[in-house]
Amino acid sequence: MPSEGRCWETLKALRSSDKGRLCYYRDWLLRREDVLEECMSLPKLSSYSGWVVEHVLPHMQENQPLSETSPSSTSASALDQPSFVPKSPDASSAFSPASPATPNGTKGKDESQHTESMVLQSSRGIKVEGCVRMYELVHRMKGTEGLRLWQEEQERKVQALSEMASEQLKRFDEWKELKQHKEFQDLREVMEKSSREALGHQEKLKAEHRHRAKILNLKLREAEQQRVKQAEQERLRKEEGQIRLRALYALQEEMLQLSQQLDASEQHKALLKVDLAAFQTRGNQLCSLISGIIRASSESSYPTAESQAEAERALREMRDLLMNLGQEITRACEDKRRQDEEEAQVKLQEAQMQQGPEAHKEPPAPSQGPGGKQNEDLQVKVQDITMQWYQQLQDASMQCVLTFEGLTNSKDSQAQN
Repeated sequence: MPSEGRCWETLKALRSSDKGRLCYYRDWLLRREDVLEECMSLPKLSSYSGWVVEHVLPHMQENQPLSETSPSSTSASALDQPSFVPKSPDASSAFSPASPATPNGTKGKDESQHTESMVLQSSRGIKVEGCVRMYELVHRMKGTEGLRLWQEEQERKVQALSEMASEQLKRFDEWKELKQHKEFQDLREVMEKSSREALGHQEKLKAEHRHRAKILNLKLREAEQQRVKQAEQERLRKEEGQIRLRALYALQEEMLQLSQQLDASEQHKALLKVDLAAFQTRGNQLCSLISGIIRASSESSYPTAESQAEAERALREMRDLLMNLGQEITRACEDKRRQDEEEAQVKLQEAQMQQGPEAHKEPPAPSQGPGGKQNEDLQVKVQDITMQWYQQLQDASMQCVLTFEGLTNSKDSQAQN
């Protein structure tokens, strides 16, 4: 019994191991084949060793020197090769050395021992076979029982799954119905919300439209006011431009008059110590400047305040120029008058000095002689020359006064404009 238990445990362990997948042939005892014969036989040379002796060893001997080789070493090296391990007992007797002969008694004893071992092995194999068959039967019964239990378990699972599926189907139908109801409610709420939003959006659009209309009206009103303001500004600009243009024309006219007065001072050129051409050149430049300003203003529709200011500066410079020229003329006339008076005084003194000795020689008498007539004629001539110079000085001073009055009148008219 203990051996059967161990056999049973061995079979069980083999069943659960990797070797349990090996195929087991039960008819090997029926064939009477000694499975362990090759394992228990003596080692022998295989047929491949003859081919090695015939083909490999001669070439090795040729490669080695003759003095270093010997038959004993060659045979020993051939026998020591690891590839000459015996693999099959066939044809090995032809290449193996002859074994010594054994006595007949020993051979018979070996055969009897072999027969007894075979009998023991066959009885043990029958026991093992019985254990194996019993184990297979038990295993098959367990498998059948397990299959039955598995089928019952599967049937129960299928039943439970079918019941669970039916319950889930019911729950799914209920959930689907609830979902449809909820979707319908959501759709109705969305529609109501969208309608409210549409109404609110419409009201908002109306309010925005009213607001935009107000803004547009305000913008239109502002645009109209801006247009009126621009029109008024344009009108005022035109009026100011016309006023500036008339003022420029007046300035040009006055500038031309001053230029004529400057040209009229040519008759006093002999009296002046300064160069009159410089005054005339600067006057012509100022006249050309005002003419250029008026021409540019005519091209650009209306003159600007800067243009008018520039023309006024040119006119003031022309007035200053003419005033300086008048002062020079007055100074020259005064110098000329003073020089003429001095010359007349010198001549008068010379005449008196010439008449002095005659007066000491002849006593004064009321009678009119030739000498008295000559003195009277000389005195009349001196007085006539002095009167002519005085008249010239009076004319020059009157011309200066007229010039200054013209300048004063032009300044007054400019201030009034």
